[in-house]
Amino acid sequence: MLVLDTGDADEEHAEEQLQYLIAELSELDLDSIDRVTQGPPPPGSRSTEAVQLGALILALGGSGALLPALAAVVQDWLNRRRSGSVRLKIGEDEIEPTGASDEVQRRALEAFLRHHGD
Repeated sequence: MLVLDTGDADEEHAEEQLQYLIAELSELDLDSIDRVTQGPPPPGSRSTEAVQLGALILALGGSGALLPALAAVVQDWLNRRRSGSVRLKIGEDEIEPTGASDEVQRRALEAFLRHHGD
């Protein structure tokens, strides 16, 4: 699962930023990119189910070989914006890269990728 936090309370801005990220992720050879649903929509809504703001389920395929490419796209996307964060979660394990590029964060991301590789 991937959860985007733009760092502000503007839902319209968060949705716009999520759409930019989805466009970049769609260039990877992912099996699927789906919005996370959170149950029935609010009364008066036209949707059949509500989505969790900024949350996606990504299917990488069997081997997880795309995980480093996914992490690179997310990190590049964050670095260009210099704000917000994206939480990557696999099972109970998760990491939250931010737009800050420091050595500790880089090593933590590398360890996360090694743990979930192949």
